Amino acid sequence: MEMLDSDAVLVERTLKLNDQQAFARLMLRHQLVVRSLLARCCRNDRHAVDDLVQETFLRAYLSLSSFRSEAKFSTWLYRIAFNLVADKFRRKSLDYCDLDSIQGIADNCKLLSQSDLRGDLVKALDKISEQQKIAVRLCLEEGYTHADAAEAMNLPLGTVKSHVSRGRAQLQQLLVHWGEVA
Repeated sequence: MEMLDSDAVLVERTLKLNDQQAFARLMLRHQLVVRSLLARCCRNDRHAVDDLVQETFLRAYLSLSSFRSEAKFSTWLYRIAFNLVADKFRRKSLDYCDLDSIQGIADNCKLLSQSDLRGDLVKALDKISEQQKIAVRLCLEEGYTHADAAEAMNLPLGTVKSHVSRGRAQLQQLLVHWGEVA
């Protein structure tokens, strides 16, 4: 097997031939991007990132038979990673939000104190719906396009755009005392 085999070929080899080397190649191919995504979500907490990367690939391996090749393997894998983080966040197991990276909000606030802004932003995020919060984080914090966020959230594109727009508008209202928000 060559390193240049497509993801689809490696998935097929893993499933049909129980080829562990094929899955190992998939892990090697995608682990840096998965790790980077999770590092941003976990404020570079290496232990949390290591655990989540391991859990992402374990879940991917265990549910590989449910992968539909209509989507790219990478998109499916990143959705698993995202869902793990979203799950942990919902359960409040860890504080995953890197507030500095929410460009559309924090960059344009007139900062009186970074810690005060963080506190206010956390409170504001808790006041918007879960779907809006996830959409805002994906698009404004993680840099996903609306289309990529729609695929990751398994929602129609228009719904994600609406969640981002409404979430941003609510955050603007909740953070109005910080100044103009983009």
